[in-house]
Amino acid sequence: MKRLTPLLTLLSGAVTAAVLFTMSAQASPPATQPAAENGPPAAAPAPSADAEVPVDEEQPDPAATRPAVTSPPIEPDTPPAAEAEVVEQNWIGELENGASIAITIKGGKAEAYVCDGRSMELWLSGTVANGKIELTGNDARLSGVIRGDSATGEMVVGVRRWKFTARPGEDAAVKSGTGTAPAIYRATDEVRKAGIDGGWIMLPDGTQIGIVTWNGKPIPAPPLDPAFNSTIVNGVTITAEPVVPGAR
Repeated sequence: MKRLTPLLTLLSGAVTAAVLFTMSAQASPPATQPAAENGPPAAAPAPSADAEVPVDEEQPDPAATRPAVTSPPIEPDTPPAAEAEVVEQNWIGELENGASIAITIKGGKAEAYVCDGRSMELWLSGTVANGKIELTGNDARLSGVIRGDSATGEMVVGVRRWKFTARPGEDAAVKSGTGTAPAIYRATDEVRKAGIDGGWIMLPDGTQIGIVTWNGKPIPAPPLDPAFNSTIVNGVTITAEPVVPGAR
């Protein structure tokens, strides 16, 4: 037994050393490959064509953050200035009884107004063709001819007849590029619906003659204000408009 004791001691020490080595090897971290010093970083592998690119949902939409482009406001087209109503020619004169007559012509059509400024007035309409004037209205008839710078003829009202002579009335009107301002004005439809009528002749010397019919009674018409084509009768403003053949 004494001879085996040293051998057992040596064997026990060897086993203990082996166990300790094994435990130490298991506890050590695996060896890592050292990074290359001063070398460029390894490039990331390029994604394949089929790979989906992740979208960061938190990023704002570029279109939402881009400042809105606004177009300048469109200015409405300025309407052209209304052209003044014009006629081809005016004829202004007198009847044998002293009443004034004005005939305005446009496009072969004609309108006439006869007025004495007190109680007599007549409205007539018709045509002018080949120098012949043919107008009718209110149991009245007017026939005449135009020769050179004069228009002559006769007006018949019932059994009464009066001859007339008229001459071009350009001197009484403001000329425009396309014609002549009308020489006859009449109360507007709105005024006439209210029971008031009125007519005016613009005479060559710049004066006016007319009649306003108020509740069926004719009275001398005050002159029209040329800026507004209106006048005042018994505290009521009456507006008139030019008489242009074929305008209605």
